[in-house]
Amino acid sequence: NKIYYLATLFLAVSLSSCNDWLDVNPRSQIKSEVLFETEDGFKQATNGVYIRLAQTDLYGKNANMYIPETMARMWTVPTQNANLTMYSVANYDFTESGAEDLNEETLSAYYNAIAQCNDILENLNNTDIHFTYDNDKFIRGELVGLRAFLHLDVLRQWGPYPDNVSGSETAIPYVTEMTNDVSKLRSKTWDEVVSLIENDLNEAESILSEVDPYIYADVDSLNSTYAPSYYVGKGTMPKDEWQTQRQARFNYYAVLGTKARFYHWIGDTENAVKYAKMVIDDEKFKLCTSSTITWTLKPEYLFGTDNINMLTDIEADFDSENASFTQAEKSITTAYESSTTIGAGDIRGNRYWEKHTYGNGTSTYVFCKFIGNEQTASDKRVPLLRYAEMYLILIEDLPLAEAQTYFEDYRLARGLHESLTNTMFASESSRLAQLEKEWRKEFYGEGLMFTFYKKHHYTSLTW
Repeated sequence: NKIYYLATLFLAVSLSSCNDWLDVNPRSQIKSEVLFETEDGFKQATNGVYIRLAQTDLYGKNANMYIPETMARMWTVPTQNANLTMYSVANYDFTESGAEDLNEETLSAYYNAIAQCNDILENLNNTDIHFTYDNDKFIRGELVGLRAFLHLDVLRQWGPYPDNVSGSETAIPYVTEMTNDVSKLRSKTWDEVVSLIENDLNEAESILSEVDPYIYADVDSLNSTYAPSYYVGKGTMPKDEWQTQRQARFNYYAVLGTKARFYHWIGDTENAVKYAKMVIDDEKFKLCTSSTITWTLKPEYLFGTDNINMLTDIEADFDSENASFTQAEKSITTAYESSTTIGAGDIRGNRYWEKHTYGNGTSTYVFCKFIGNEQTASDKRVPLLRYAEMYLILIEDLPLAEAQTYFEDYRLARGLHESLTNTMFASESSRLAQLEKEWRKEFYGEGLMFTFYKKHHYTSLTW
């Protein structure tokens, strides 16, 4: 099976490249010693991790827009002559040199970001600095949780199928320390990786549930200007401006959402439902509607990253005569369940796609979600975990009757008809068929469709 081949390929790549991922040369060691002499140094290093996530070899392109979306056939598959690497990725051939390099580059980026987390955590364990406003707890909670989030993404993308794996089967490396020792970077078993992810998320939840001001503030208040009044009556809650912009940091709700994603992936539906409901029942977030939708649905972010260089980094991939990430009109109308116009009634369809004609006479449909258009600029943000995913987890993991209630709310928010939901939920097979459509529409360009196909062992894709 070509898809499963990716999991076995990982071990070879991990052993050949781990020194590059975790390289700490004398110069960087000296910089680290200086950096971690002050609280501000720890803050700067933590900010650096979030900047790292937005680069094109990770969530700025490769890990969401490119590799998984291409494997899920979300973009038109090019000919071999036009783009051999993308053609090879679309056909799961990672022995082709360009695809192999792309795969290794992306895995390297994941483990480089993980190494940065571990470097900060290790120095945090050994520092005698007195941190103000519980910032040491903030850093620890965020980075331990983020470490789990990153490993989970690697596990879903490159690890074994989640529903028929034995606990002793080799999965992926789970790295919790800074090291150049190859023997410490070998892949762990499925049971070990699952346990380590769960432990890290439990620790993050325990810490951030005590210190994260996001729990007590509305979505916007800690994403723009700093206002200490949000903490009135919260006793010793932190009051540091550095703790604002919570949607762009691994906050308390990101932990809950990642737990829902994690348990859903491993088939623990009881806990998946529990944590998805914790996010929804809090009522802090709301599904975007026609009046609140933004390019990347930022009001729904449980966690996302900012990339000020977004247009420079990816515009040519989406909007140029040689754009790679395009799709045919027929496929787009199929995706948005419309035979006439793109996304008729769906608040995402017409907003995301525009037909552009270039100087050489070629025309294509341009995906505007990340690059914007002439009327509305890109918000230069990349969603990594959204509120809508909590709904789709509940819609899949709850009994049919209860799931249908969440599905009706979800469809209505997206501008679609509630009346259709009875036939869509007539059976388990019809539910899964509809979920395939919803995951595609909802997370187009975000890299989640491939994991849906993988989780459910699809042997053929819509396109």
